[in-house]
Amino acid sequence: MKSVQPFIASTPGQVNTLHVLSSGEIIDSLEGYEKVADRFAWVSRSFIIAKILQLRQLTDDHKHSVIVLYEEGQRIREFVNVEEGFRPLRFC
Repeated sequence: MKSVQPFIASTPGQVNTLHVLSSGEIIDSLEGYEKVADRFAWVSRSFIIAKILQLRQLTDDHKHSVIVLYEEGQRIREFVNVEEGFRPLRFC
């Protein structure tokens, strides 16, 4: 008789988005984002969703990854496997 090995499903990594305003203020909540959403109209939602799905696969357990969207220069940066409490540079 074969022994049964339990299957433990891995949980996908956590990915957050942060928005950095030209002033350097970091927006890290949905409520804050909704107030400044028009400043980030240049961002493709489908691109961000694809990046989130990609980074979830690359992110280790007990870590998280961050997508940072900078208003100034309209830049997007990715940070993989960062510690809890990670804060990006205010200016890119």
